[in-house]
Amino acid sequence: MVTLAATPTNARGSPLSWEITPQNMEGPTVGTTAITMMRATGPPHLTTKGEGWVHQWGSPGPKYGPQYGHPHPSPPPEYGPHADSPVLMVYGLDQSKMNCDRVFNVFCLYGNVEKVKFMKSKPGAAMVEMADGYAVDRAITHLNNNFMFGQKLNVCVSKQPAIMPGQSYGLEDGSCSYKDFSESRNNRFSTPEQAAKNRIQHPSNVLHFFNAPLEVTEENFFEICDELGVKRPSSVKVFSGKSERSSSGLLEWESKSDALETLGFLNHYQMKNPRLTASNYSGLSISLRLTGSSAQEEAPDHSYESLRVTSAQKHVLHVQLNRPNKRNAMNKAFWREMVECFNKISRDADCRAVVISGAGKMFTAGIDLMDLASDILQPKGDDVARISWYLRDIITRYQETFSVIEKCPKPVIAAVHGGCIGGGVDLITACDIRYCAQDAFFQVKEVDVGLAADVGTLQRLPKVIGNQSLVNELAFTARKMMADEALGCGLVSRVFPDKEVMLDAALALAAEISSKSPVAVQSTKVNLLYSRNHSVAESLNYVASWNMSMLQTQDITKSVQAVTENKELKSVTFSKL
Repeated sequence: MVTLAATPTNARGSPLSWEITPQNMEGPTVGTTAITMMRATGPPHLTTKGEGWVHQWGSPGPKYGPQYGHPHPSPPPEYGPHADSPVLMVYGLDQSKMNCDRVFNVFCLYGNVEKVKFMKSKPGAAMVEMADGYAVDRAITHLNNNFMFGQKLNVCVSKQPAIMPGQSYGLEDGSCSYKDFSESRNNRFSTPEQAAKNRIQHPSNVLHFFNAPLEVTEENFFEICDELGVKRPSSVKVFSGKSERSSSGLLEWESKSDALETLGFLNHYQMKNPRLTASNYSGLSISLRLTGSSAQEEAPDHSYESLRVTSAQKHVLHVQLNRPNKRNAMNKAFWREMVECFNKISRDADCRAVVISGAGKMFTAGIDLMDLASDILQPKGDDVARISWYLRDIITRYQETFSVIEKCPKPVIAAVHGGCIGGGVDLITACDIRYCAQDAFFQVKEVDVGLAADVGTLQRLPKVIGNQSLVNELAFTARKMMADEALGCGLVSRVFPDKEVMLDAALALAAEISSKSPVAVQSTKVNLLYSRNHSVAESLNYVASWNMSMLQTQDITKSVQAVTENKELKSVTFSKL
């Protein structure tokens, strides 16, 4: 049987399947496939244990809710108030494709599922009873407004406190409209502690499978998908693992909806092991991961000493500051390579969005003081004038390192964890969007080393946060600004519980942006930057001149057609720009 589940990654590389393994799950055993989805926006994962979990797991436990006579306990601090009812209403299901088992296969990723019931009076609607209110919150946050079989899912809280069996009927495939999963071994969480470790993800177009037969091939997956009537994956990668019993890997589709549809069909699928007799099966587990966070390949034509550039997914590049042993300090190679890197990205017609992050324990410690000292303390030149020209040239070259990010027509997202010090603030203020982890802090450090910030912070930070008094305070004192304050003043737009969750969210945002018309997105960036430094009247005149040519793009026709046909923009093929 096939199980779909999400796993973390090792240094943004190969997935580590510690979350869902046979000993951590009540089921499935060998012979089943389970599927779960993980990504990183919405509420952070639960870290509280014990009372925050409100239903039975692998072994019998207390049940909470009106029907059991016990009130729900208070939610853990990471969550807002959870739903009073553990029952979800799901609209937009294609009843020619979906049944109770397939609904379970999707919703069991977000918590244990008790019951599923289709509603005869409302075609395409079903009730899903989850184990607790937190699972309801997670399911709504991650599944609402996604598409399956061309229809948008509407997931919301039901007024009903529980699902009652009532009168059932036959669905189009002949299965029953009601099913009780309370004793199902495919409910993946065996203990509150195991559930507390789980990081819930949004759907993406990548599934991570594990516990598959050792001999599984791309053709095996094609045959299964053809048999089930879902789209074949566009890419299959089998990992070379150490297990003697099973294999794992990645499946990728062209769109998120294709992967989500396959999730419903393939999760818990009985997959035959060719090495065993006809009556035996080997389990297959698939995790639905955020695209790009599970396996990133080195981007062609990008080989650097201080940077690592990977193809996070189609149309998205991930640029990492890559001197973790030096806290990603900005050395001479960095100043040279960032300009080279972003000039290439600007000309790359296939790239539509960029994420910048830091390898190791922090984003960056700022300028490498050893390199800075060698330039400042031993300047070239015979007199004051010549030394001044030499120093001015160094400063302007440093400035260009970050200006090239701002001038890049592709949206650039900064993903900050740990310290973002000195030159790091210069860097992120040149980016279009900034996310950070809860452990992040920001520091305009230059006054502590005896100089005024001169490569962008004093010019861009006031425009980013719009509070000159705060900018002055930070620049005069070099004090740390923590993540919550950065969110409050507008330096970052979102704060996440840790680096992994933040990076997944940043890559998801980049994927969302890259699905739009590149003409529209890049035109928007150009005009936003122009408007920042010009009057309203000048900016209106500029965008009128700009759009008199851009409005002639075929992207408008394609986008409008997708909207009117209720299709995802990801299904639209836009020409390179």
